[in-house]
Amino acid sequence: MAASEVITAESNYLNYSTGLLVSILLCYPEVVTISCNQEQQTMILKFLVVKECGFEALQNKLRQALELFHQIEGRKIQLLSIEKFEQELNLIVISRDLSSITHTEINLIVEIMKSELGAKLITDECSLPEEEIILQEEIINHMMAAVRSNGTEKNITAVREDGRVLVFNG
Repeated sequence: MAASEVITAESNYLNYSTGLLVSILLCYPEVVTISCNQEQQTMILKFLVVKECGFEALQNKLRQALELFHQIEGRKIQLLSIEKFEQELNLIVISRDLSSITHTEINLIVEIMKSELGAKLITDECSLPEEEIILQEEIINHMMAAVRSNGTEKNITAVREDGRVLVFNG
């Protein structure tokens, strides 16, 4: 999935929040949906997993790792929510405040999800060339800094569908 395959609704430009969400989905095929919430100034990452994923152990490991990470970084977590919604496939939803989340933390979350869940984590089949991944990571770092300092001005959701990234406002 290339960045040129991005489709936006109700927008003729990619603002920082939108670009950030698209780049995260392009770099992390494990993330099925990502949102920014204007009212709460949060980022919500969603992962699909098969049933019986050992959610409580995963939840504890994620919470401990993220708290330790922020302690080492000298930051305070304002919001950390890890929930599971049972469906045909379980949906694990991680909510974080925009003021303290970092690209390194997103990478840590994804790596813990992959190591703890293995084949139980549903992953998109796309793979970007190495140079595209490096470019997207630079974009994520730049846009993450802008969103952390300025917040998000709209509710935005980015979703994977049929090899594309769809972005919706509202």
